[in-house]
Amino acid sequence: MVTTEANPTPPSSSQKLPWICTPLIESDSLSKVAGCRVHMKMDMFQPAGSFKSRGIGNYCLKAVRSRPNRPIRFYSSSGGLAAVTASRSLSQSATVIVPTTTTPLMKSKIQQAGGTVITHGASWSEADAHTRTLVEADPTGVYCPPFDAEDIWEGNKTLVDELIAQLAGEGQSLDAIILSVGGGGLLCGVQMGLLERGLGHVPLLAVEPEGAAGLAACLKADGLVELDGVTSIATSLGTRRVARRAFELACHGNVRSVVLSDAQATMGAVRLMDDERVAVEPACGISAAVVYDYVLKKVCPELGPGSNVVLVVCGGNSISAEMLAEYRKTYGHLDTPAATQAYTAN
Repeated sequence: MVTTEANPTPPSSSQKLPWICTPLIESDSLSKVAGCRVHMKMDMFQPAGSFKSRGIGNYCLKAVRSRPNRPIRFYSSSGGLAAVTASRSLSQSATVIVPTTTTPLMKSKIQQAGGTVITHGASWSEADAHTRTLVEADPTGVYCPPFDAEDIWEGNKTLVDELIAQLAGEGQSLDAIILSVGGGGLLCGVQMGLLERGLGHVPLLAVEPEGAAGLAACLKADGLVELDGVTSIATSLGTRRVARRAFELACHGNVRSVVLSDAQATMGAVRLMDDERVAVEPACGISAAVVYDYVLKKVCPELGPGSNVVLVVCGGNSISAEMLAEYRKTYGHLDTPAATQAYTAN
């Protein structure tokens, strides 16, 4: 394992970056299933517990630099823990507005990180509308978007710089990336990083759950569309419409859209705990299921024993031992190759 620095905008002497370079760890268990070398990019180790520290962290950093010597209160309705940890590292404050469906566990984590939590509305859209109202009434307020902003994509792009340097340190090249898609912020950053490095031929598997497959719907319709609703258990991926830029970047030939079931998402999380002692939520487990349920071989038949695949372990904030045990009880009977169903959208 090699750790390298990949910072697009070095901080001033009085600031530190709101994200870190995370380990890249080769997984023996995943590699045996995949028939190639599978490396886990451990972004669950970010300060906020997910990759969102990169994008939202960069967004907050840019906002602070644009307002020197002026206090800022960041307002967020999604990715709130990342906004809180970033604001704290930059000596600012943050308020997170969440809907009534938010778990006590998540509220507690935001508060423990130093954020103010306001509960408003029955859905994210209602919470987000209230967030914007609060920003307008606060002269120090800055709205922090969850995924649809250039500075967020630029921050997420650092993941590509890191993993390529880490693989090169071991004399390896990059042959495929697997990542989960919600609103598309991570997809945008990773795809932009690949294209800028001349790696637009590297397969990028964009994985979504049934019931929240907004990108797959756009690709099928060949245009930007909005889902009627979100029904997946992978609530961290529950966005009715992906960013326009995510759809545009997904139309590049290397992106391969994969849609799996909630059962696969939950059991992917359970199996990562069993095999790698890593606790992640279904939004991340669904990417692991691409390997466990032999979807990788189907979608990327060109991969061989010497190929290097990076699985982005994107986060695990909304998970507990009790939840994993319940997933095993509810979905464990489906955890056989014959019982799993998978399809690709393009």
